[in-house]
Amino acid sequence: MKADVSVNVCGIRHKNPIVVASATPSKDAKYMKKCVDAGAGGIIAKTISPEPLLQKYVSPRFTVLHKKGWPHAFSNYSCEFLAQYTPDEWAEELKVAADYCRKNDVVLYGSISGDTLENWGKMAKQAEETGIHALELNFGCPHPRDLGYLSGQELGSNPDVAAQVTKVVCDAVDIPVFVKLTAEAVNPMETARKVQEAGARGLTVVNRFPALELDIETGRPLLHSSFAGVGGPWMRPIMLKWVAKIGREIDLPISATNGIWGWKDVVKSIMVGASTVQTCTALMYSPKGFGMIQEYVDKLGEYMTRKGYKNIEELRGITIPQIKTWDKVDRDTQNVSVVDTDKCNGCNICENWCFRGAISYKEIDGKKKAQIDSNKCDGCGLCASLCGQNAIHMEGPKPIYLGDFS
Repeated sequence: MKADVSVNVCGIRHKNPIVVASATPSKDAKYMKKCVDAGAGGIIAKTISPEPLLQKYVSPRFTVLHKKGWPHAFSNYSCEFLAQYTPDEWAEELKVAADYCRKNDVVLYGSISGDTLENWGKMAKQAEETGIHALELNFGCPHPRDLGYLSGQELGSNPDVAAQVTKVVCDAVDIPVFVKLTAEAVNPMETARKVQEAGARGLTVVNRFPALELDIETGRPLLHSSFAGVGGPWMRPIMLKWVAKIGREIDLPISATNGIWGWKDVVKSIMVGASTVQTCTALMYSPKGFGMIQEYVDKLGEYMTRKGYKNIEELRGITIPQIKTWDKVDRDTQNVSVVDTDKCNGCNICENWCFRGAISYKEIDGKKKAQIDSNKCDGCGLCASLCGQNAIHMEGPKPIYLGDFS
């Protein structure tokens, strides 16, 4: 039987857990319609702010770090700000998008960033009146700073202020309110607890980091000569950590975001407790563009069917009880690395990775091959992980988990 990939979040049915994050792909009604047509279960509109500086973009505003690793391992480095509309103009865009979403069984979230407590409540109510299903508070954007008031990541780094804003918004609207958390200069767990007490119905975990990259010839910061946001596939382990930590202690639905690149990232996010999974970088930086949405949906369904999961809830959170405390990890089992001589090309590199002196080389049928002394090998896993020929594997009395290296 084919697995059911729908999910219920705060009483709202999502036909699938793939949600387009609040960013460029949801920058206006036209592009939100593209997200709907691409198969998304939900969309979070680009964040609106009354701050004029956040509505006017710089050029250029996107670049790539570690480009040689693209499309597998790279960093997106960018400084695109918030929606290029006034709140009143944005409300009209949301009305059009909300109508299209309802006709196509897609959940639409608004996203706001205020400059005063009064404006937070006013903007929340204005967004609700457009017909959106839920609202996300952007307490994680890496860009807003030096504005004279707390905004984005700077606001999210202050749990008490985050809770104060959350309460104002929750008191102003009847729809569910999600809070987008930051891991910059704060323990997200503390903020999560505070905003839950203030009335938040869900959490988005976790936003990109503020960062700085330079031009080596001049020392000038890239792009707009200020701090920018950095993310990419490498963020997945960081995101998974916080989803797991928050999810096992706080009883709120979590939307996982950042580090989502391939369909396995979607599965892993759900395994650590996420109800929905947000995507942005994959839509903007991958060769498949919006086609990634349907790939996520299809591959998730195929995986669940193959593994015998009938629905998302059977898969969600299966990792949580398998996470051990540091004092209880297995320190007794001894594993060793073993060379597959048929694959070894005698490159001589692996000897550099061994800090136990366990690797040497000998000739086999006239060709130099690596060999590992099992009496010296302490099973650290470094050589098996790094071998470019996959000529080294690990063996032991229990299953070994090094990952699939993808």
